Amino acid sequence: VHLSMSLGNVLGVLPGKRADEYVVVGAHIDHEGVYEDLEGDKIYNGADDNASGVSAALQIMKAFVESGEQPERTVVFAFWDGEEEGLLGSTYFTQHFKSMDRVRAYLNFDMVGGASDTTPVSYFFTASHPKLGQWLKADMAERHFAFVPDYRSWDNPVGGSDQASFHLKGVPIVWYHTGPQPHYNQPSDEPQTINYPKLTAITQAAYLTAWHMANENEY
Repeated sequence: VHLSMSLGNVLGVLPGKRADEYVVVGAHIDHEGVYEDLEGDKIYNGADDNASGVSAALQIMKAFVESGEQPERTVVFAFWDGEEEGLLGSTYFTQHFKSMDRVRAYLNFDMVGGASDTTPVSYFFTASHPKLGQWLKADMAERHFAFVPDYRSWDNPVGGSDQASFHLKGVPIVWYHTGPQPHYNQPSDEPQTINYPKLTAITQAAYLTAWHMANENEY
């Protein structure tokens, strides 16, 4: 999906049993780039913002395929461009996808790798759909994932990341987010700063969230 000469989203589609119902799992692939006027390291690598989120979405896509089970709803795996410039990629999608009225939920990943072991993981979800919060509580109780969730019911989830584009179209959202950290929007946001065990646990839990979205009848 080309936005201009220099921007483009990357989409993958896993067909569900219901071809006319969708859920979207997304993360933005862009970052700040290179700043030639900086001294020293000029490259904004974006390991947490947002290679961490991209890796989570990719792993969930792989897990869906390797499960061998076809989901009820069609799952769109979306890697957005232009988030740092104002949610350009996700906005383009939500304004041009002809079946937006049949998108049942959106799962967002943006910065899920930069937190310490003890920092809670923010689990934002649309307040008018409380079942979205109940899913993770039940999955945590059963599987004891290695992170502490901070359940954040959100009346109007329009700030911070690509979930806003979907909320504005009436789509319920979930956003996993490990919060601010010292390397945010700095050249020092590099791979060695990522908490890989915690990122793994978040991805495992989020796979179940995506599975609920794709398969549960009502939420």
